[in-house]
Amino acid sequence: MYMIVKHTHLSIIALTFIFFIINFVLTMKGSDKVNNKLLKIGPHILYTFFICTFIYLVAVNPLNLYPFVNGWASSKLAGFVLYVLSITFALKWAKSTLWRIVGLISAVFWIVMSARLGFADHLKSKGISEATNAYIDLGQSMLVAIC
Repeated sequence: MYMIVKHTHLSIIALTFIFFIINFVLTMKGSDKVNNKLLKIGPHILYTFFICTFIYLVAVNPLNLYPFVNGWASSKLAGFVLYVLSITFALKWAKSTLWRIVGLISAVFWIVMSARLGFADHLKSKGISEATNAYIDLGQSMLVAIC
């Protein structure tokens, strides 16, 4: 069951990114299709499923990585929040093209950082903990610097 939920979680991440890119392109073009009901509520439904799968994965994870207990899960959670804020900035808050592109770059940065952190967890489970801990420390220091 864990692997099914994990792959569902990863698929949801890919779908949220696809929805974001579609919305971003339509917003940049100034298209009226950006007001499509599916494009408006679809990401919110995906975020809800994302959070549900995250809670399940954290509750039953085999490595005992819990948010606010160790840095890995907390960094992943913070990366998700910053990813969603970057998307909101790019699609809603930014009024100029330049700031929308900054929001796009920020969203891509946070999804890549979260993916790299997930890969660091994969390395940690194989016993390469020094590199993983260094990466987690880097992620935490970046989050502290931003916040």
